[in-house]
Order: sequence, then C-alpha cells, then structure tokens
Amino acid sequence: MRWLIACLVFAVSAVAAHFWVLTSIPGFIMSTADSRMAEQGVPEYQWTATPRQTPETQRIVRPSPDLSYSLCRFDVRGGPVFITAPTWDGYGSLSIFNDQTDNVFVGDLGPDSVFSGIVVSRPGAQIEADMAQPTVQVEGVVLALIRRLAPDAERYDLAASLVDQSVCELLN
Repeated sequence: MRWLIACLVFAVSAVAAHFWVLTSIPGFIMSTADSRMAEQGVPEYQWTATPRQTPETQRIVRPSPDLSYSLCRFDVRGGPVFITAPTWDGYGSLSIFNDQTDNVFVGDLGPDSVFSGIVVSRPGAQIEADMAQPTVQVEGVVLALIRRLAPDAERYDLAASLVDQSVCELLN
C-alpha cells in the first residue's frame, strides 16, 4: 500500500511540475527578451529595424539572412495600440506575439495585401468607434514583428527604409 501511495504522490507531483513549467516558461522567456531589448535601447511604441543578418550579427539560432526584420515592443496596459506597415512587393508579414510567446495575429504585407492596420488592446478596453481596423486582445507586454524578403543588401536597405512609414503608437 505504501508503494502505491508513493507512486501516486510521485505521479501527481510530476504532472503538477510539468504543467507549472509549461505555463511559467513562456512568460519568463518574453519577460527576459523584453528586458534585454530595453537594455539594448530598443524603444517602446516605435518600429526598429534590426541589422541585416549575417553570421557575425546572428544572436539567435537560425534567423533567415534573406529576411529583413523590424520589431515594435509595447505594453497594452498603457492603452490600445494601433499598428500598421506598408506592403511589400515580395513576401511580407506582420506577426504579433503576446506575453506568453503565442503568435496571436499574422497579417499579409505582400504585394496583393489589403492590410490597413490592427488595434491591439487588453480584453474589455474601450476603442474609439471610428477605428475600423480589426482588434486583437492580449495582456501585458507584446511584440510585433515584420518580416520582408530581402535577399541582398539593396533590398534590405529598401525594406529597412519602410520603418519610417510604419506605425506602432498608443491610441490614448
């Protein structure tokens, strides 16, 4: 009987530890990433182009050297955020990641795209009635990422120049 109870306690503890790890690690990863970006001077509510990926500039495993990356970090606790970016004549996408690293939105920025923007807010937040964009509801610190196909330096520079035409701003 003691062995049965010991096995049951072990199994329950293993399952509880497993679920604790699954629910806490993503938040820890996003919090750490946000802290490191802040330490490196990446501003909130502003698009920032990353350097062109080469073997010398890669800080994460296998980012594509053929893509131009731009990111915007923001916190929806400060209010709803409007995000938009120009389309691109090749592959282009906008992804939004919540504070648990889940990809909660993907928008097409390619040549046939009709993307005009999105509002990101906390659940239950009041959005101005004249905002016709779709809304994504998330909690906490959020990361928006634009990827554009830019296989050479000339295309990368062109993609990076679109950062100035992109919007990531508080609505309130």
